[in-house]
Amino acid sequence: MGALDRIQIMALGRSLEELASEARAAERAGIEGVWAIELYRSTMTQATWLAAHTERIGVGTGITWAFVRSPMILALSALDIDEASGGRFRLGLGAGVKRLNETWHGAEYGRPAPHLRETVEAVRLIMEKAHTGEPIRFAGKYHDIDIKGWARPHPPVRERVPIYTAAVQEGMARMAGDVADGLLGHLICSPRWLEEVVIPNFELGLRRSGRSRADFDFIPGVCCAIDDDEEAAYEAARRTLAFYATVRTYAPLWEMHGFGDEAAAVRAAFRAGDFAGLAAHVTDEMVDTYCAVGPPDKVRARVAAVAELGDAVSLTPPTYFIEPERIAAYQQRIIETFAPGS
Repeated sequence: MGALDRIQIMALGRSLEELASEARAAERAGIEGVWAIELYRSTMTQATWLAAHTERIGVGTGITWAFVRSPMILALSALDIDEASGGRFRLGLGAGVKRLNETWHGAEYGRPAPHLRETVEAVRLIMEKAHTGEPIRFAGKYHDIDIKGWARPHPPVRERVPIYTAAVQEGMARMAGDVADGLLGHLICSPRWLEEVVIPNFELGLRRSGRSRADFDFIPGVCCAIDDDEEAAYEAARRTLAFYATVRTYAPLWEMHGFGDEAAAVRAAFRAGDFAGLAAHVTDEMVDTYCAVGPPDKVRARVAAVAELGDAVSLTPPTYFIEPERIAAYQQRIIETFAPGS
């Protein structure tokens, strides 16, 4: 089975009913997985809702901010959702942005790759031992857990709930290869960035942890705007790229392709409060480098190039600075265009 047979989407409905309806449509189309996003809703409650309203499609969190919940809560939530879904759940964890961890949640950020590694290890340990009644002891820099005299009276649905981690740069990719079951790629990682940064580093992590590539599930992402009106598709993608260009963390992704000046111009406009003008600094060349836009055949070809680098592929429409109805329309085009056998 190739990556194009394992299409993943993000849960984007505005209401709970839209979330459920969209997931059911994806399930009917043969889409493999739907992932809940952490920003306006909790990933855990969304994933529970999606599990309850579907029967076959995989359900995951893409991503849950790992540092704003205890490993115990993460583990129990994952076991609960896996039970609710009948063994269809994948726990996707990520560091999130430092400022939001610290100012929105009052959570310690620290060094994100070592912190996330510990979190993955602690969560996995709790899930493995929760039903056994054995003492659970984890001692690290970020987590010091000592659980005695407790056993979860609900047997797990399966032996292991897969844990995926998000990665963009070298350290997180290596850490994913060290301890995670899979890696969730960012939707603005170009094929060159994947080939030169993400893949070599998670492969290094796999080697040093003594695992094979076959033990690891790599899901790169692509921002897709499927539209016969090609200029409208470019404009939508420009707006999402402009959003990410405001975040200094992603500077290396732009600089690799010579777009450092354009990204700097977006950040300058953002600081000046010129939100309407952000996208004007994003060129068509930038869109072609990071996104798949235009008619279905053109988008298919671009996505196929990324799919060759992964085991599955996650497709997300532009989501920033455009109308909700337009986001929903782009999401529907993704489901229709990439349904297996379409």
